Amino acid sequence: MEKKIALLVIYNHRFDKNIPLIDKMYEGRFSHVFHIVPFYDGKAENVIPVYASSYYFQSYISQAYTHLKNKGFSHFFVVADDMILNPKINENTIWEETGLYEDECMYPSEFWILQNLPWCWSWIDNVLHYNPKIKGVEIERILPSIKEAEESFKFHNLPISKIPLRSIYQPPFRDLILHLPRLPFSRKLKYPLVAGYSDIFMVTADVMDNFCKYCGAFAATNLFVEAAIPTSLVLSAKKIRKESSLKLHSGALWGKDFELFNKKYNFSLELLKSNFPNDKLFIHSIKLSKWK
Repeated sequence: MEKKIALLVIYNHRFDKNIPLIDKMYEGRFSHVFHIVPFYDGKAENVIPVYASSYYFQSYISQAYTHLKNKGFSHFFVVADDMILNPKINENTIWEETGLYEDECMYPSEFWILQNLPWCWSWIDNVLHYNPKIKGVEIERILPSIKEAEESFKFHNLPISKIPLRSIYQPPFRDLILHLPRLPFSRKLKYPLVAGYSDIFMVTADVMDNFCKYCGAFAATNLFVEAAIPTSLVLSAKKIRKESSLKLHSGALWGKDFELFNKKYNFSLELLKSNFPNDKLFIHSIKLSKWK
């Protein structure tokens, strides 16, 4: 099968000034670049406007896919607008550089197992109380049944057991006190869920229909994006390559690591391009408005 990648650049918020900068960044590297921008009303032909909350930006992908599904794309590569891909990555080299096979979906992070979270996740309350059965939205025939979902989780070696309280709330304990009246010592989810870093991933065309259908259903029922995207991928794909089996690894930066990185490169994109960390697939986040 001929490989034809659609690069989908997701904007959490409308920031039109980034569009030409990102086009320039990927010029000569990806032939088909689409900007997915909330509430866009400009004139750029490769921008797809979407309409939803950034907390559920899985809906952006579902909406954009309706414009792209019959264009002959073999892969849909989703990246954030504040992310810099390794300069050696393009539509031809991505396979050799990452070790990804063309029939595999890519999730260049690891799933966050809700039964054993090592930190206090700010969106855990959304996940614990998620209910696919809400008034005004009928998604029971859209999502796989609970039994089918559990089979998919077992296939990917993901647990479906109750989530213990000790895995939900870590110090500071004031967070626990605030939520304690709503929490038992363990909780069985109403629908199997997994979470994870969701600012970059790739989905094959044969999976994309179901993936987007599930993403749309989760968005309509207000499931936070970092649970909706990995869960949709688990429910729709058999072959998922994660960070541990890729040649290049996550470049997500947080806290002091982020500050040290900015200082090292002096907010210079040229310096970053010429000295990009060899083992990283991407660096996130890079605010283009602050970088030279």
